[in-house]
Amino acid sequence: MADSKPSRKAAKSAQSEATTARNDTADMPDQKVPKEFVAQIEALRASVRENFGKAAMAMMMLPRYRNQTIGDLQHLVLEPLMRDRLAMAYPKPAEGDAPKAPREMIGFAIWATVSDEVDQRIAEQIRTGTFPVRLKPEEWNSGDNKWLLDVVAPTQEATISVLTNFRQVAKEGMLKLHPLIARLLPPETLEKLGAAKLTDQAPAADDTIN
Repeated sequence: MADSKPSRKAAKSAQSEATTARNDTADMPDQKVPKEFVAQIEALRASVRENFGKAAMAMMMLPRYRNQTIGDLQHLVLEPLMRDRLAMAYPKPAEGDAPKAPREMIGFAIWATVSDEVDQRIAEQIRTGTFPVRLKPEEWNSGDNKWLLDVVAPTQEATISVLTNFRQVAKEGMLKLHPLIARLLPPETLEKLGAAKLTDQAPAADDTIN
C-alpha cells in the first residue's frame, strides 16, 4: 500500500502557503481610484452622450438619412465619434457670453483617415452608389488617406462653416471628397477649401443631396 504521508505533507504545505497569501493580501492597502480620474471618466461619458445625441438629431433632419435605423447609428455616429472622426462646428461665442455657455451646433463633418486597401473599398462603394459609406470600427483611422464622407448641416451656409472648421481639424494634405458633398457646394468654394472632387465617381441616379 502506498505511503500517504507525502500527500498529507504536501497538502499541509499548500494550506500554509494559501494562509500566508491571504494574510499578505489582507495587509495590502486598498487600491482606490483617484477622484480626479473618476471625474475625467464621467466627463468623457457625458461628452460622448451629448455629442452622440446632437449628431443623431442633426441626421434626422436630412432626408438622405431617413431610411437609417437606430441600429445604424452605431456605425454612422458612435464608431467615428469614439475615434475622433466627427468634426463638430459651433458658432463663435457672442460678446459677453460666459466661456462655457451652451451653444447650438452648426453641423458636423464625417471623415476618415484610411489605409490604401480601405481607400479602394470606399471608392468602390461610391462607384456602386452605396450610401452611407460603410466602414469597420478599426478602419476609421487605419491610414493616411483622408476622406470627407459627408457634411451634416441644415443649409449651404452652415455646410460652408462646417467645412471651414473641418479644414482646421484635418490640417493640410489632399482630401478626397464624396461626390455627394461636391453637389452641395459651388466648385469655387470647394477649391478654396482644398477638396479633391472625384469627378469620375458619381453617386447613383436616385441619390439625394438633401
